[in-house]
Amino acid sequence: MTPPDLGALLQRVVHAPSAFYRLRLTAAHLAADSAVGPDALCRLPLTRRTELLHDQLEHLPHGTRRFADAAPAVRAGSTGTGADLLVLTWSAADLARERAAGARLLGRLGVHRGMAVANTLRGALVTPGALLIGDVVEEIGALDVPLGAVENDAAARQAWELVDRVRPAVLILDPPSALRLFTAAPRAARPWWQGIVWLRTDEVAAPQPAVADAAGFSGWQRTWLGVPEATSFVTHDCAAGRMHVDDAVIVEVVDDESGAALALGGAGTLALTPLGVDTPVLRYATGLRARVETAPCPCGSLGTCIELL
Repeated sequence: MTPPDLGALLQRVVHAPSAFYRLRLTAAHLAADSAVGPDALCRLPLTRRTELLHDQLEHLPHGTRRFADAAPAVRAGSTGTGADLLVLTWSAADLARERAAGARLLGRLGVHRGMAVANTLRGALVTPGALLIGDVVEEIGALDVPLGAVENDAAARQAWELVDRVRPAVLILDPPSALRLFTAAPRAARPWWQGIVWLRTDEVAAPQPAVADAAGFSGWQRTWLGVPEATSFVTHDCAAGRMHVDDAVIVEVVDDESGAALALGGAGTLALTPLGVDTPVLRYATGLRARVETAPCPCGSLGTCIELL
């Protein structure tokens, strides 16, 4: 059966198409009077970042993939730099969707109301970043502690001063910032520091640094996967090491050339379709290799799990 939210998305693609998707609908033989069945999504071609860039440069500033009935965009972000700069936009409904997805993710990792959560993610025009995490932490009712990008030793020392004053239970880190942060850690016991959430994106991942002994950390570590072109909240891992897919994301593992979905358990390119957005990407080819787990997760959680290869 087609999940109800997926059915709604596909009906919207058919009845309120963006210029970007109009040719794709034709290629998939979908029209306004088409019956939207379970196979409708996999009939669409993959969406690639190069196509999004080309569309945007041809139709500045935002491109043509927003739905015809989309609400106005209220926030802009970006990924890449220079000729590879892709502008991202969100409506108020899009941001509410991202906040809800982020609250689900952090909630499943144990973040709750009243807890202090620090991060070293970049804000401003880069996503996933501190601006969005601040929204999510506020949604949960926890305390947001943005430490700023740790780009030099002075920033690292300032971050530790704030950490030791506020005593956040969870730190959300990206590997490049964390390496400098851990190197500058003043030796101390920090029993209040319960966990680390590592951000991984679809870019080439930097090695995850070991936590320095001086940091006084002995808690749990989890990984969050964000693919900004599709959604900032794709998966999180559990104590069993499985990557659990967010409820509002459809994942497929596909052949990178043909876009054909592979048999369950097969290894291929991870393709994403987020649900509930005004500026969609359908079957976004992430460039990450993955497979869908076929056995139930030992942690007992239901839903789709993937393994990143």
